[in-house]
Amino acid sequence: MRACTSQLISLFLALLTVAHTDAFQLNTGRRIRIPSKSFQRFFPNPSSSSKSVVLSQAATSLEDSKCPVTQFGNRVTRNLGRADKYLLSRLIRIANHVPALMSLSYFGLISMASMMSMGPMKAGCDATLSNVLTRTVGATTNAEFAALFPTLVTPASFVFLVWPMIAVLQLITVSVSALLPGEEEILSQSDLSALTIANLCSSAWLVSSSNAMAGALPLSSFLVLPLVPIFTGYPLRNKPKYILWAFQVYSSFTTIASMLAFTVEIQHGGRIPLIGKVGAEVASLLFLSLYSLSSLSVVNKTGAKRLVNFGALSGILYNRVTAVLASGVGALSGFGSLALSVSFLGTVGCWFWSLKELFSSSSA
Repeated sequence: MRACTSQLISLFLALLTVAHTDAFQLNTGRRIRIPSKSFQRFFPNPSSSSKSVVLSQAATSLEDSKCPVTQFGNRVTRNLGRADKYLLSRLIRIANHVPALMSLSYFGLISMASMMSMGPMKAGCDATLSNVLTRTVGATTNAEFAALFPTLVTPASFVFLVWPMIAVLQLITVSVSALLPGEEEILSQSDLSALTIANLCSSAWLVSSSNAMAGALPLSSFLVLPLVPIFTGYPLRNKPKYILWAFQVYSSFTTIASMLAFTVEIQHGGRIPLIGKVGAEVASLLFLSLYSLSSLSVVNKTGAKRLVNFGALSGILYNRVTAVLASGVGALSGFGSLALSVSFLGTVGCWFWSLKELFSSSSA
């Protein structure tokens, strides 16, 4: 359309030039300059030679428009534009989501392997893709890791079922972002990169903790895990247009898990300078203090964060109570010891705090 319009304009200017030139020659019998400044900008002194040049150019343009090669090139250009709009842009968007989906697949396999105690790949077993990808996973499950390195603020094992839920939420979010019709994107390239790095860090932490043994606490379980909430919180800190439930749950839970890893390190590892190894009660109080400052006291918490806070604290209380009941010291004596525990009382206070905010309308 643009090429046709340009050709028509050229032809019109050529005819106008011929008309003006002939009119002046007819009336005066000699060639004069046309006084129009705007016209002189294009044709400063129309003459028979300029007429022939312009007419030849217009004729050439008309001949080009009828040329089969030119017509074929125009069709190719138009078809490429349609392909870019309806096909290539879609393929490129899907390709942008592939690294996040691949890291999510690996994270899901590692998560299931660490929960089911698949252990390393044994000699003679089928070398399936799942076995090959999870061969670095040790035999220590999440529950066994908690038993090897217990703390007074370790949640019950059902709390760690949030890992598969995080994987499912990620799968839904990334799939919708990749396949959503139109040009609108739910996840930007920066969001996808942040999610990919977070999944790789989570996988590294799960592999590290699954290889822990009694008296051998991996230092990487404390160093790697805090990176996850930093990267998953990146899209949330930049005020996303859409509600990203996957990022909210992922960031909230790994924040708690990072502080729990810190508690395990100062109670069982003792490798942090100036802190060393402390008792269980002191380590739990440090956890509750950090947790209150970084999670509970945050204003305008999302619904996902409030729900994760309540679930984690409920799991911690459940673990404390069931441990006392299973000790066989008697309910009265056991609850009496809990009443004298400052960390237990602090956990109860934090639980009521999270319960209040769970049903509070003031939190966003």
